[in-house]
Amino acid sequence: RLFMFSEKDFAELIRRTLLAGVFLSLFLLFLGFGFSLAGGQGVGLLKAGVLALLLTPAARVAMLVYGYLRGGENYFALASFVVLGLLAVSLLM
Repeated sequence: RLFMFSEKDFAELIRRTLLAGVFLSLFLLFLGFGFSLAGGQGVGLLKAGVLALLLTPAARVAMLVYGYLRGGENYFALASFVVLGLLAVSLLM
C-alpha cells in the first residue's frame, strides 16, 4: 500500500507525541513557577502545564488512531477511537 509504514516509524511517532506533551507541560510548569516566584501571575501557566500533562495520553491515543488507520488496521483504529471518545467524555464530566 502507498500509505503503509513500518512499526518502527509508528513507535517513533508515538514516542515523539509523548515527549512533546511532557516537554510542553514541563516548559509551562517551570515558566509558571518562575513567574509566580517573581511575583507575577503564573497561575494560568501552571494550569496550562497541568492541562498539557493531562492531555498527553489523549494525544497518544489520537496518534494511535491515526497510525492504525494509516497502517490499515481498522479494528485497532476503531478500538483506539472508542478509548479516545471515553477520554473525551470523562474530561467533560
